[in-house]
Amino acid sequence: MKWLESSANTLGFIQLFAIVATIVGLFTFEFSSNALLITVLFYFLYSGVGISMMYHRYWTHKSFKMNSFLVWLCSFFGIVTGRGSIVGWVYVHRLHHKYSDTEKDPHRPPNYKKWKVFFPHLMGYGEKMNVFVVRDLLTKTHARIGKYYLAIVLGYAGILFVISPALFYFAWALPVAITNIMYNTFLVAGHEHGYTNHAAGNESTNTWPFGYLLWGEGWHNNHHAKPGNYNFGSKWWEFDPIGYLIERVKK
Repeated sequence: MKWLESSANTLGFIQLFAIVATIVGLFTFEFSSNALLITVLFYFLYSGVGISMMYHRYWTHKSFKMNSFLVWLCSFFGIVTGRGSIVGWVYVHRLHHKYSDTEKDPHRPPNYKKWKVFFPHLMGYGEKMNVFVVRDLLTKTHARIGKYYLAIVLGYAGILFVISPALFYFAWALPVAITNIMYNTFLVAGHEHGYTNHAAGNESTNTWPFGYLLWGEGWHNNHHAKPGNYNFGSKWWEFDPIGYLIERVKK
């Protein structure tokens, strides 16, 4: 299962490609109101629906059930963000919960440096993988996604580019770059800055900016305290848009 153990370099390449494309696009495309609306929409689809709802709450924690067509449609938006295959992402996150804030936490290894979260190939993700952690996801479909992950992402981006370079930029490069920068930054902030509502047995915190900018993901202390809940909010001001969406699409 080499596809499970060789994803970090792929993630680094896709994220770097999206960021470089974003920088080049700043001097190439006109930022109209429609273009910005498209960017916000796809940022929500990638970071909110794809990663937060599907990768995190559905595939990792299995906190709700949903129609199978919607499962794969919504999961596609997570796949094309460049944060890895479903199985690879779930593997890292399950280890993060099991070994949170210890030397075995994949987000905070012994040689942990904050800036490394922006360079996935330096974090050692996937080394000596224990497939038992993701045994429930070792299906032919997930194997194909993992094996052809780079082709899927670049193929999708390429189709958008053929349709329109501007569509490629505002519907993929820019929102994907923002998604990755936000989540990579959150890997640090979610265990170092903010406040706590619960004794979760680790250093997880709730952080205001990410609570809203990452569609509820920022209420991280709440999530670590009750990982099986699909709504991460606890206090009245901790609004969780993805939890609200799940309430309306779950079975």
